[in-house]
Amino acid sequence: MAKYWLMPHDMDKVTAYNAHLASQIELYKNYDVDMPQINVHYDNTKELTGGVIWINDMKFLVSEPRENGFVVKRDWSASDEIDPVLKAWGNYDDVDMFRNRDNTLVAWFDRTFLHPTVSNSPNVKYTMRLRCFAPRRSKRFAPKITMYQSARDRFEREREVAMKPARAFSMMFPELEHKQIIELTDMYLNRFATRKLFLKEGTDAEDFVKAYSWTQAPTDNINTTYQRKSSASSCMRYSFDDLPIHPVSVYASGDFKILWSEDADGRIASRCVVRIMEDGKYRGGPIYGVSEQAIDLLEHHINSNGGEYGCDGAWEGARLVRKPASDDDQSFYAPYLDPEPRRLYDDGKYLVISGEGEIDASGYSGILNDYECHCDNCGCGLDDDDYYFSEYTEQRYCNDCYYDEHFYCEYADADYHLDQSYIVNVPCSWKPGYTEERVSDWAVEYGDHFMHCDNDDEYWHIDLAYYCEDEDVYISQRGIDAKTYFISDWDNEVYAADQMAITHVGDTVSIEEAEGDELELDETDNIWKRKEEND
Repeated sequence: MAKYWLMPHDMDKVTAYNAHLASQIELYKNYDVDMPQINVHYDNTKELTGGVIWINDMKFLVSEPRENGFVVKRDWSASDEIDPVLKAWGNYDDVDMFRNRDNTLVAWFDRTFLHPTVSNSPNVKYTMRLRCFAPRRSKRFAPKITMYQSARDRFEREREVAMKPARAFSMMFPELEHKQIIELTDMYLNRFATRKLFLKEGTDAEDFVKAYSWTQAPTDNINTTYQRKSSASSCMRYSFDDLPIHPVSVYASGDFKILWSEDADGRIASRCVVRIMEDGKYRGGPIYGVSEQAIDLLEHHINSNGGEYGCDGAWEGARLVRKPASDDDQSFYAPYLDPEPRRLYDDGKYLVISGEGEIDASGYSGILNDYECHCDNCGCGLDDDDYYFSEYTEQRYCNDCYYDEHFYCEYADADYHLDQSYIVNVPCSWKPGYTEERVSDWAVEYGDHFMHCDNDDEYWHIDLAYYCEDEDVYISQRGIDAKTYFISDWDNEVYAADQMAITHVGDTVSIEEAEGDELELDETDNIWKRKEEND
């Protein structure tokens, strides 16, 4: 366990916490902590929340030392570490082994240079070095690298330093030769230095296709939101070579414009489809990009136009070019629509974006409404493995419509139409009593779980239906609860209430049973008693 010290620096707070302790300690003197109480945070960092110090053979427990006038010091040395760089950096017990602050930088570093150049060994733990120094690309001083130079800087002082790439690489990996450091620095600057980007825009189908499917620039980490997205997550970024046209080409209706940026090599860095309003302002979908810089470029351009992007409802009423994908004009080439509503209707000339449209535009295949069949109830499109067929109505249904008219019967282990059902009474599973349930006609007419009860003309589960031999009928639990029938305590048979006899010992039996046991009714209290008791 790490060693800690407490140093009093505010005697007023120490006195307020423990006056006796304050009278024994010296200001600015370090005191060893015994039995340290450690709080481990979510990121694996540790905080001393209390401990014992000894002064003049007296034991003092100090809780929340930082709040009570002490400075907490910790021994950050790593005397047993054999990697010289890590030994100089300090104790790394608190380092989070599973998170990097800049995954893109570390992955690039590992893939392009370290892995083929340096191997992990007891003396060179390069993976651990990256975890400890936690390098990231500086946001304020690009293209510098910001990192922690020691364990004390990282966990105690919370101080990080932005330095030139060559210095950062040399500090983390002094084994590298000067030539390798220069090579690595050039590779880093070529990959991560601020890119020269060129803004493009167009309205032709070829412009939309190029912005979507052309070669993409290398991708950085992006703080993804609904409005700002990584190009790598775009479902329409592919070439769609299996289709005669690219689905995004239908944006070229005159209502839309494509904005995009390219790097110096002509690779696509960002894009955004915008609707051109009557006043010339843009109302765009989300901006897709390979870096924050590339997204910022289009964002600034849209804002300078007085427009907006990434807003639902922005494209309501806009048109797409109508390109049928089949001879019956039921399916169409079209892209996935980012903003809501993601529905279209066919006006015969265009596909128009509308929340009331019958065409679902949330598909990724490039063809919308390309279905094997349609729901006979609501008309929505269905594939072969999506529809439900009802043998009762001989129609195809979508999931929602099917279960609006059908239900599953667990007794028959099959689906049935509502017209093939009974409402029965079954034991309640969540409380005492019974409840109604819909079951199939097969379960009632051919199964052995339900009986018709004459007292209420309803069907009841066999656990709630009782045979009355006197009347040759079944009686429901409702009849028992209403006390129009009862179950004898002696023979467990069901009898009508007018056949009830209460014995002198409190049993409820039938009159016939009471008489057979040589009991007679005492009319003074309506209790059936033994004859000798009345003598």
